[in-house]
Amino acid sequence: MYQHSAAETAQATANGRFVPGLRLPRATAAVALFADVVGYTEHCERLDPEEVFLLLCEFYRHAGRAITAEGADFIDHFGDEVLAVWKHEAPLAIQALKALRCGFALHAEIAQWNDWRQRNGLEPVKVGVGIHAGPVMLGRPLGGYGGGASVFGDTVNIASRLERQTRLIGADIVISDRLYRLIQAMDPRERLLERFAATREVTLNGRAEPLAIRHATAKADLF
Repeated sequence: MYQHSAAETAQATANGRFVPGLRLPRATAAVALFADVVGYTEHCERLDPEEVFLLLCEFYRHAGRAITAEGADFIDHFGDEVLAVWKHEAPLAIQALKALRCGFALHAEIAQWNDWRQRNGLEPVKVGVGIHAGPVMLGRPLGGYGGGASVFGDTVNIASRLERQTRLIGADIVISDRLYRLIQAMDPRERLLERFAATREVTLNGRAEPLAIRHATAKADLF
């Protein structure tokens, strides 16, 4: 395990001095959900900057509505990506189910938005979602250069790469088999699991070992 010095438990200021008493980020188990706009680069190429800004604002609004409804503990966004995290204060399986429900609710929000866009002569927006559960670090990075709290660790990286798999598979939601089995162990009759019947192994970008995943398309009849 990484051993930190006493100095590393304090926050550095801009001139190199340290403020004592601040703690390192906290290690916990959590569920991470990544969502982003498929084809965002193409949108940027076709649209004016003002239109891109408005598109992102609407995406953040609809995604945020679905995420807050499922009680996420942490929400952040960067570019066309939204990250939501459910911490392990309830049993992790409960948090996993909240995140899975959120993935479908988010797609329902996007479907309603696309109905509005179509009525107003705008092209639809497609969104991919990736979800994984595991250990993370929650807190602010040390160093003293500003910035708010964030989430770190391989769990977050995997969730991001699972979201990217939606393009390769042609799915709306990709989850790890670990997330599936957490929920299954808690409630084998959970109806959302029926959407993820098949499993496959993929090698995610930058990782040596294959990972078992499951995928589904989002359907409006769930809501």
